[in-house]
Amino acid sequence: MAIVKVLFILLLLFITFQDFRYKAVSWILFPIGFITAGIITYVEIPFSDILYNSIINSLFIAFQMAVILVFSWIKFKQVKNIFSQIFGLGDLLFLVMICPLFSPINFVFFYILSLAFSLLVYLILKYLKIYNDTKIPLAGFQSFFLAILFISIFFIRFSLLNDYMLFEYLLG
Repeated sequence: MAIVKVLFILLLLFITFQDFRYKAVSWILFPIGFITAGIITYVEIPFSDILYNSIINSLFIAFQMAVILVFSWIKFKQVKNIFSQIFGLGDLLFLVMICPLFSPINFVFFYILSLAFSLLVYLILKYLKIYNDTKIPLAGFQSFFLAILFISIFFIRFSLLNDYMLFEYLLG
């Protein structure tokens, strides 16, 4: 199973590279990542739990897309295609790809932390004049953050599939 996790980390790093270099990610990486994430998760929990987690996490993503749509409608006074200017389709596909990896609360926690990480790294790179584009390569930043998280999990006992473990870890 360690080989599959290493391959998944390499896939995440390749997504990071593509998003930074080309401002786009090859669509084929997302189904490969989704299947790999499912394999990684299936070793730890039953398929019914994977399905439950994936559905709840997908509903959370759908809610986020609805919020972005309403925000853009209010801001621009018209309904816009959010994937053309506000949120990349690759960003959405990345989030769907990682749905099986997390329990619902861990997914929300990852989502918030990865957005904060993305904004921080973007601002630092912008300040250092290393990255000058106005569009944030969100899927790239989030995949890099997830790669760091996966590498960290090799060294600490933590499960992305157990909400109680997160509470225990946070509350001491």
